[in-house]
Amino acid sequence: MKKIYIFGVIVILLSLLGFYLIENIFTIKPNVTSGNGNLGILIIFLLSPIFIAGYFFTYKMAREISYNIKKKIIRVFILSLSLICSIILVFLIVNYINELIIALGGTPSNPDSRIYRFGWFNQYTNSMYFNLFTFLLTHIITFIIGNLSVIKTKL
Repeated sequence: MKKIYIFGVIVILLSLLGFYLIENIFTIKPNVTSGNGNLGILIIFLLSPIFIAGYFFTYKMAREISYNIKKKIIRVFILSLSLICSIILVFLIVNYINELIIALGGTPSNPDSRIYRFGWFNQYTNSMYFNLFTFLLTHIITFIIGNLSVIKTKL
């Protein structure tokens, strides 16, 4: 295995670890009161280069995999499966967000909500944007884009 692949896998795993940390460590649970501000935003900024590198390597690997596939039917099957997984993940993300909003007592415009006047991006809602579902969805979308870029260049 080439060193670049090992490096790519390590970067993607570090990116997954970053998503995990933001979701589970730097997001305040709805039943806890926090007055310290959004510490997760610091981690998001620090890990952004790793997230971007993870997407880059996913794109490069998808291009290489797609380029080496000779049969169109297999490429179509992979893209179809990726789209189905994306649709399922969108439903899971929407369900996750709805459950979080209910746990928080409502939206930022609801006076009874824990996030009243905080806006949508705060220490209670980091996990809406950084969780396992969004990690998988963004990497699958990057994978689809990588595959489609090869199909376009092969035409």
